[in-house]
Amino acid sequence: MKIGVIGAGAMGSLYGGRLAQAGEEVVLYDIARAHVEAVNAAGLAIEELGTGAVTTVRVPATTEPRDLAGADFLMVFVKSGATAAVAGLFAPLAKGSAIAVTLQNGLGNEQLLRRAFGAGRAAAGVTSQGATFLGPGRIRHAGVGPTHLAMCDRSNEKLAPLAEALSRAGFETHLERSVENLVWSKLVINVGINALTALTGLPNGRLLEFPQTRALMADLVAEAVRVAQARGITLTYPEPLAMVYTVAEKTGRNRSSMLQDFDRLAPSEIDAINGAILREAEALGIEVPVNRAITRLIQALDAVHAEAKRA
Repeated sequence: MKIGVIGAGAMGSLYGGRLAQAGEEVVLYDIARAHVEAVNAAGLAIEELGTGAVTTVRVPATTEPRDLAGADFLMVFVKSGATAAVAGLFAPLAKGSAIAVTLQNGLGNEQLLRRAFGAGRAAAGVTSQGATFLGPGRIRHAGVGPTHLAMCDRSNEKLAPLAEALSRAGFETHLERSVENLVWSKLVINVGINALTALTGLPNGRLLEFPQTRALMADLVAEAVRVAQARGITLTYPEPLAMVYTVAEKTGRNRSSMLQDFDRLAPSEIDAINGAILREAEALGIEVPVNRAITRLIQALDAVHAEAKRA
């Protein structure tokens, strides 16, 4: 079985590296040439959770999309803003039975994959794993948690080989029936954590240390849950805020993907996370003032960062 990883940043490298370490045939794809060259030259260095020990995994990396041709599964980890582009790029190159799986943040990624690959070849997943990109060829495993996967057409037997491979690689993996419920369940968690880490500069776990950030987490999650309930979504956990706090604790050292975007002055995924809650709420006539304020703050900082990069 061949597995292509599209977007070999922190999370893509973690999953691809662990799968390769477990003996799977894996190819990492990324447009960051320095990272690709470092991985090919010296291997992917993974700083282990808890111990800080470094494991080096030999796994091929490429900037050439055609190197992923023939993959049985394409695991998509790019930023949400790039999903449409990579779906359009890789769908014509993929073999007819290949399944594209999004493990990205935010709403809408699975719809873009479904449009490009078809419902019978598209799947969505969520994970509570955490990873931090330390530099070309090097990442930190920063948090553990389960991975849940579901086919867009509910034909989950197609995902069994990938689920088994992930389990062998050390990822607790479950197959679920509803893509929408999965995506919303991860969205609520991201809504409560990511933007606040970007605004404060704090790693996930430190949000729990301050009553002000804990209160903001509670407000953001409560608004998101109201919108989800109005949409008829059944979350995969009974106590959303408790789950958000638990994920923040378990990924305590992790710098969220949005904070890592800010570190690089790169565009954030705010429109697919808190911004998605805002759009859904407006369509439903629900007020979400805290998510609105947080979205506007992040959008303003995105504009500042873009200006700084142009200077």
